[in-house]
Amino acid sequence: MILVTGGTGLTGQFVVEELLRRGQAVRVLARAQSLASVQDGRVEPAPGDLADLPSLRRAMTGVSGVVHAACTFTDSAVDIAAMQTLLAEWRTGPFVFISSLDVYGWAQATPIDEEHPLSETYSDYGRGKVVCERLLDEAAARVGRADFAMLRAPYIWGPHPKARERLVNQRLATGQPIILPGATPAEWAEYQDVWIDVRDLAWIVAEVLENPPGGPLNVLSGHFIWHDLYAELIRLTGSSSSLVHKPLAEIGDDELPRKQIYAQRWHFSAERLQEQAPFTPRYTLAETLAATAGQ
Repeated sequence: MILVTGGTGLTGQFVVEELLRRGQAVRVLARAQSLASVQDGRVEPAPGDLADLPSLRRAMTGVSGVVHAACTFTDSAVDIAAMQTLLAEWRTGPFVFISSLDVYGWAQATPIDEEHPLSETYSDYGRGKVVCERLLDEAAARVGRADFAMLRAPYIWGPHPKARERLVNQRLATGQPIILPGATPAEWAEYQDVWIDVRDLAWIVAEVLENPPGGPLNVLSGHFIWHDLYAELIRLTGSSSSLVHKPLAEIGDDELPRKQIYAQRWHFSAERLQEQAPFTPRYTLAETLAATAGQ
């Protein structure tokens, strides 16, 4: 029995589907109102919440593995307490934690591999992931275990309403100009970030459950340029937004919140993933964006 926390969410839903496809017995931890949408009789429901620690203990009873995908995204204290509770009940089988590339903070060197220093000051969300990774590493070390993984994921997109909600922002939806940094095409073409299709992420989760690496893995489908991403989203959604580029110093916070993120030249290495679970993305960026925008 594999416990999937957040099993009705963006990542968890596809992890559950992939595990069922492989013949695994699955228990899903989710809020009661979310579990009502689970119709598959092969899934064992476990009503619970990250802030309800007794519900986490109940959900861990008798499991042979854990995929911890649930996250508050806004309260690292709750996320950390939940991780401590799950690890206290971890007895048998692998433990796979869905972490984030945010654990690295601002890049100190590129390409960013798993040896890059971690940062607890980048964001509260990122700090929560760093601390949860440390707790998992320490819990395994105390008993000499190596059957665990931290999957450091980037932007997660795919055919799910939550992915569309994150990707198609209010400016696109209302036809406002999309302001991006870069004074020239050559400059803005350097500003990039990283993505993964949620269906591919679910495949990776299932693979590392069978062959856990005993540490972190950067998981990604590829890199994208912000200009190209928004140009494609405008086309897919039929938005009346236009793309406007300005030097970073001239962009107001109201035009582009967290604008420094859009002016990074992120480059991440996935070599360790290829060594652990050779991975060929099944979906191109265009296919993933179309699946996401179509929700």
